Amino acid sequence: MFKEPYFPFGTHVSAKIFPGATELSGHSRDRVERVTELDGIRGLAIALVLVWHYVHSQLHEVAPGTPLAFLKQALSFTWSGVDLFFVLSGFLIGGILLDHRESRNYFRVFYIRRVCRIFPLYYAHLALFVILIAFGAGQAPGLYRLFDTAGLPLWSYATFTQNIVMASRVVMGSDWLAVTWSLAIEEQFYLVLPFIIRFAPPRALPWILGGFLLMAPALRAMTPGAWAVIGTPWRADSLMAGALLACFVRRPGFMEAIVAGRRWLYTVFWILLGGAVSTVFITARFPFNLTFTFFWLAFLYTALVLIVLVDRGGWIASIFRQRMLVWLGAVSYGVYLFHQAVNTLLHGLIRYLPPTIMEWEGLAVTCLALIVTLVMAGFSFRYFERPVINYGHRYRYDR
Repeated sequence: MFKEPYFPFGTHVSAKIFPGATELSGHSRDRVERVTELDGIRGLAIALVLVWHYVHSQLHEVAPGTPLAFLKQALSFTWSGVDLFFVLSGFLIGGILLDHRESRNYFRVFYIRRVCRIFPLYYAHLALFVILIAFGAGQAPGLYRLFDTAGLPLWSYATFTQNIVMASRVVMGSDWLAVTWSLAIEEQFYLVLPFIIRFAPPRALPWILGGFLLMAPALRAMTPGAWAVIGTPWRADSLMAGALLACFVRRPGFMEAIVAGRRWLYTVFWILLGGAVSTVFITARFPFNLTFTFFWLAFLYTALVLIVLVDRGGWIASIFRQRMLVWLGAVSYGVYLFHQAVNTLLHGLIRYLPPTIMEWEGLAVTCLALIVTLVMAGFSFRYFERPVINYGHRYRYDR
């Protein structure tokens, strides 16, 4: 009897990609290899999000031409951590679905595991929000932003449709729940991709995924504004780019060709990275609301994932094996859910002000918020999330 290995975030890759893998998974005994570097990439994604919210967004009213103004502009790129999450999610989820598309219990096992991974912590976070409001926490000095829903109904959060309401009303709601727009996009993605992969003919699948990928920048060009940033079809390019990569790496000869031409892959990556970074300094506007910038980022981060897969002995891959990044990747879900709530809560309780780091006191409180967030996420993962994930992995894919 084979016991299925614990897969905390699906960062195991089929032996079809790495023929040297030796672990066995589930009753189907599909060989898998853990790719630690993918945890590290997720760690980079959450680190970028933290820098965006804890540094860039808290540098208010900086004087033009000052070092702080330059720092704020340079850190604009860190918003793209969400795009990195999307690419990685598309790659990993797409890979799982492709490897098990013929399983009789394909839908059942996939959705049970997704529910066990996403729902418990999310709904606990939402329930605590409702309880605190019921006890009047929103009336406390300095905490208005944390609990002001701006008219966003609670049912939208409960149904993972808050991004739709946010975009239609052009509001982000409370700091406690504002970041959940990206979770809504992922959940909506999970409702669509399994059906595409299950029923699309294998030869047509790349064309279908590519069509959705190209649809996103077209939609952003036609409908700019809030929809272009937090609407699921408008943001499908990063998710579909990851899924498309998962499709290609399972095709005969693709990985061999990429390995043989890895110098070209690195060249493309550096060109994409240079282009993405340059947008920060070329325009004074928020750089990630441009029609093709998300599209560019989708390919940039897809190239990064591919580099890690084909050149695990290279220096880029070695960065993503660093313990801190790997650990951050492991606890990233809790960090993402908690970080804004903790930061706004501590600034409100200690300073009676919104989060800012324009003076030493604000910087100290933000550092405290970071520590508290990381500790909470670590405990959450070890004692709450991981047991539920393990339960979900009792359900295994059949042949």
